[in-house]
Amino acid sequence: MAPQVAMLRAQLKLLSVLGLVCASLASLSCSTNSKPATPTVFMGHTIGEGSMGWASVENNNIDPLSNCQTILRSPLLDGVQELAQECQNFVSDGNYLIIVQDAVTHRERAYHFRKWKVALMVTQLRHEDENDLIIKLNSRFAVVEPGKKWLGSDGASIEISPNEDFKLFTGKTPKLDGFLVVISSADAR
Repeated sequence: MAPQVAMLRAQLKLLSVLGLVCASLASLSCSTNSKPATPTVFMGHTIGEGSMGWASVENNNIDPLSNCQTILRSPLLDGVQELAQECQNFVSDGNYLIIVQDAVTHRERAYHFRKWKVALMVTQLRHEDENDLIIKLNSRFAVVEPGKKWLGSDGASIEISPNEDFKLFTGKTPKLDGFLVVISSADAR
């Protein structure tokens, strides 16, 4: 009986050593996994935020997706077919463009949703803000092209563009002088 007990103890020791090795390997592989990249944030908004997050930053009581769902259920859609179509696209496909005008500066910001998440942000700024903005961008993001293009840790692109490009992003002609900051998600390009 003693040889069987000794063999059983040896097998238990071997199993406990193997268990320890497996646990060590598992914890080592978990600790080397990289954390997900921090989302790119600009002027309070985050690339990849949903419509509820967007509404929260904008201090809106209702998010744009819920608003579109309400509009589509409304019996009063006559005469607003374009809005109804835009809302239908947002509800069905997640594609939507929101343009917000600042009440004080009258500068505009555009947010393009793709698959119900913010994929593109375009902000008009004054020429006199450009140098301070470049300093801030240089300190927060990887410089791709000095004074013109940066990269967020999540792969988002931050670019300074001429104000005339506002029409390319929104279909609207810019009303004020200045320049644009364009932030786009890595998968939007």
